[in-house]
Amino acid sequence: MSFEMKIFDIFHFQSGQTIFAGSIAEKKELLKNSKVQLLIDNKKHQTIKIEGELLMDVKHPLNHRAISTTYFIDLTSDFVKKHECKLVEIEN
Repeated sequence: MSFEMKIFDIFHFQSGQTIFAGSIAEKKELLKNSKVQLLIDNKKHQTIKIEGELLMDVKHPLNHRAISTTYFIDLTSDFVKKHECKLVEIEN
């Protein structure tokens, strides 16, 4: 079963890792390596591979989740907050 994540924020780390924070409807199991399409305002922007989901000891009260990648992502937090950005799984 594929997933779709609505992205609320994005974080870039010096290690080269990028974290997408957002919500995923109807997908409870842990996300693993897969290929996803990054959509901006419902237009294809970039195809990337995600490494998986970051685990936290405490669940977010609104079930927000965090997905990591090492692909270069040319988006800023400010941009993501002003546009409709999504990750849609295309391969498992």
